[in-house]
Amino acid sequence: MVRRSVVLMLLVSFVSLLSMAQEAPLLTQPRSAGYTPAQLTALGDAVTQLQRRLDNIDLGSKRTFGSGGWTLQEFAAYTAGTLDRLGYSTQIVSNQVNGVAVKVWVVVQVDVGGATAWIPVEPLTNPSGSQNDLGDIPIVGDLVYDASYLSYDIVVELPPNVPPTAAIRNPTSYIVETERAAWFANASSDPDGEIVLFQWTFGDVVQRVTHAISTWYAFPVGGISYPVTVTVTDNRGAQATTSTSVYVLTLEEKDAKGCGCGGD
Repeated sequence: MVRRSVVLMLLVSFVSLLSMAQEAPLLTQPRSAGYTPAQLTALGDAVTQLQRRLDNIDLGSKRTFGSGGWTLQEFAAYTAGTLDRLGYSTQIVSNQVNGVAVKVWVVVQVDVGGATAWIPVEPLTNPSGSQNDLGDIPIVGDLVYDASYLSYDIVVELPPNVPPTAAIRNPTSYIVETERAAWFANASSDPDGEIVLFQWTFGDVVQRVTHAISTWYAFPVGGISYPVTVTVTDNRGAQATTSTSVYVLTLEEKDAKGCGCGGD
């Protein structure tokens, strides 16, 4: 009997914690939230750090908004998913008119010395062009948010995201130093969405981020094997990575083989 009571108590505690974790965010101006000076300092640091992450152009979707591009909610879902992948806890909120979303943004939960704070993020920073970063924190003063981001109608609930899978198709011909060869990731897939970014690494440091399923690269030095890696990102910010290895011929080795390999 005692054991059953303990189990029930633990179950109730778990459900309570789960309910708290899913609780709708309480948005407010930081200086009217009752934070201590130390907590306000911690929040200011968190805002600065988050904005640096948002400004990372390697994380931005590069997708446009509107016709042929994404909706407001899709932009927000990509930004929220990417931030989740980076270790943040996010929710998506929306203002509605007759059930239609007219404004959608992301709120990021941070701990500030034992208290919870929510930081609003506007993911659509360039509505007329591509989204080169993840968005901006709508700050209009010293830890003062744009008030229009502190009131929302609903919390947007999205289905769980299934991560993509990454695949590399090696060039069909020999790879020769200084000669460009095409690399493909067209066998990569996303079961519940689409892949929006391909990040290629050739050797140890050379990185290229592209929307296309293929890219060209010329290895500067032959006679050795190089790792080639592609990381794919889906429309919800989830990623998958795969790698292969390729031996690069020197020009002398190419001539010895007598092949018409590589080249532009």
